[in-house]
Amino acid sequence: MKKILIASFVLLAFSLPQTSYAGGCTLTKTLYDQGKYKRAFKLAKTYANYKDACAEYYLGLMYLYGKGVKADTDKGNSYMQSAADKDYQPAIDFFASQIP
Repeated sequence: MKKILIASFVLLAFSLPQTSYAGGCTLTKTLYDQGKYKRAFKLAKTYANYKDACAEYYLGLMYLYGKGVKADTDKGNSYMQSAADKDYQPAIDFFASQIP
């Protein structure tokens, strides 16, 4: 019985971060789309600390365009590249759109 409880706890522990990241990305996108950039920035920063590609993408956008934070091209490109390196399609598409 004890082993079943431990196994259940371990499975639950590993499943929570993915759900939390997805919810954080959805909320970050919503805040960004609503123009609530400072709130979106704070949330994305939290999730980016866990190497979440979606959060890195939005941080990249905010740094590149100065939305909710002072524009910083180097940081913006760094976050965007990190998201693209994780195969996050919007970041890949962003870089593809930059090619003349």
